[in-house]
Amino acid sequence: MQPSTNGHREGDGTAPPRVSGGVIRGEIRSGGTTVGDATITVVDPGGRQAARSMARSDGTFVVDVSAGGHYVLVVSAAGHEPTAVTVTVGAAPIDVEVVLASMAALGGTVTTSATGEPVAHASVAVADRAGHVTTTAVTDATGGWEVSGLPVGTYTVIVTAAGCDPVAETVTVGGTGVAVADIVLRTAAELAGVITDGDGVTEGQPVPHSQVGLLDNAGQMAASTLTDAAGRYLFANLAPGDYTVIANGYAPEAITIDIEPGRVVTHEFVLGARGQA
Repeated sequence: MQPSTNGHREGDGTAPPRVSGGVIRGEIRSGGTTVGDATITVVDPGGRQAARSMARSDGTFVVDVSAGGHYVLVVSAAGHEPTAVTVTVGAAPIDVEVVLASMAALGGTVTTSATGEPVAHASVAVADRAGHVTTTAVTDATGGWEVSGLPVGTYTVIVTAAGCDPVAETVTVGGTGVAVADIVLRTAAELAGVITDGDGVTEGQPVPHSQVGLLDNAGQMAASTLTDAAGRYLFANLAPGDYTVIANGYAPEAITIDIEPGRVVTHEFVLGARGQA
C-alpha cells in the first residue's frame, strides 16, 4: 500500500500527523500603494506573541509560526493606523493582504489681523469631533506649527495667545499629506485704571462702585463696569480703535483714548469731591 498525503497510509487506521507549523505571507498596502518597513506581530489565542517580523521595502512579508491554528496578525507602520486581522494557519502557506489607513498631518501659521505678523509661542490644541484634545503644539518664531499622526476626520483647532482673542476653527484632515489651517488672531487690548476723588490739593481716596462706561467710535455703548473696592476698573479683550471713557462719581468725567493692537492702556481719573471734574 502506497503512502498518500502527509505520509498517511490509507486503510491502516493511522491518523494523519498534526500540522506542526505554518507560514503567513502577504502584502501591506495603503491608498493603492505598498507600505514597506511595517512591523508584523502574530498573537496566539492566549494573547501571547507567537512571532514577529518586518515587511520588506516592497511591502511584502513572510512570518513563520510554530503551530497551526487561529492567530491575530497585527500590522503597524509609521504614518498609518495599526490594524489587526484574524488568520487561520494550516499546512499550506496562507496569503493575506493587509490594508492600512493613512494617518495625516495638520499644520499652518498663526498671524495677527492687525499687522499680519506671525505670532510666536501661541498654543495650538487639536480636538476631535467628541471634543477631546488629541494633540497640542506651540508656534515657532515664524508662527508655524504642525502635528502629525492624525486619523482621517474632522477636527477643531483652538489657538490662544497672549494679547489676542482665542480662535477655534474646524478643519478636515484627509488621508495623505499635510492639511493646512492658517489661523488669524484678532489682537486684543486692555484699558485699565484707578478712580480716586480729590480737590486738586490733597491726595485722593479710591472711589469704589463707581460706574465706568466705554463708548465706541460711533458713540455706542461698548462696555460698562464698576470699580472695585480699591477704585480699579478694567476693560479686557478690546478691539483696536478710539474709545471714549466716562467715569461717574461726584461729577462725571470723559476722555477719548486711542487703543492700539496689543496695548495695555492705563488711565487714572480724579473726580472732584466738591462736584468738580
